[in-house]
Amino acid sequence: MHTYLETLPFWKELTEEQRHLLTTHTIERSFQKGDILDHGNQECTGLEMIVKGQARIFMMSPQGSEITLYRLLEQDICVLSAACMIHSLTFTVSMEFETDAVILLIPKQILQKVSSQNCKVKDFTMELVADRFSSVMNTMHDVMFSSNEHRLAQALLTQMQLQESDTLRLTHDILAHELGTAREVVSRLLKQFQKDGLLQQARGCITILDEQRLSRL
Repeated sequence: MHTYLETLPFWKELTEEQRHLLTTHTIERSFQKGDILDHGNQECTGLEMIVKGQARIFMMSPQGSEITLYRLLEQDICVLSAACMIHSLTFTVSMEFETDAVILLIPKQILQKVSSQNCKVKDFTMELVADRFSSVMNTMHDVMFSSNEHRLAQALLTQMQLQESDTLRLTHDILAHELGTAREVVSRLLKQFQKDGLLQQARGCITILDEQRLSRL
C-alpha cells in the first residue's frame, strides 16, 4: 500500500506527519468484475486509486440508458468520489469494474484534513477535477457532433488497446452502453462494417480486419 501512495503527485510535498496519517488510514478494497459503485450527490467517500484492474465511469438516464464518460486504469485516481468536497459541484455517476480490481481509499475526513494543511493536495484535487471534466466535455462533444459511425469506430479502437488484441470480447449491449445509444443502432452499424470488410462478427466476439480504414471513419 505504501508503495502506491508514494506515486501520488503530492506525496513528496507532504510532511512526515501527513504521510503517516495517509498511510495509517488508507483502506484497501477489492471488487469483482461487474461490481458497481455509485457516486452521487449525497455520497462522498474520499479519494480512490485503482492499484489493480480497470473500471469505466458512466452516467445513467432515468430511462436506464447508459453512456461511458471515461475509463480508469491501474494507478489512475478517481476524484468523483471526493468531488462533494468541492462546493457547488453536483452530479451523479457510477463506476463499473470491468475486471477484478483492488483500490485504495483515502477517507474523506483524512483527505480534508491533509488538504487543509497542504495546498499541494488541494491543487492536485482541483486539477484532477478539471481534467476529468474535460474528458466528460469531450465525450459530450462527440455525442452531439460526431456521427454514430465515427463513435462506434473509436469505441472499437479503444477496446483494441484495452484488450491488446484485434479479436475483441464484446457484445452489442456493451457497445450500446459505451455509446449511449440503442442496441439496434449498434447492430445495424456493425453489420454495415462487416459488409464493408472492416470486421468480422461471431457470438460475443468481434475481430477487427482493417484497423486503418476503421480509424479513418
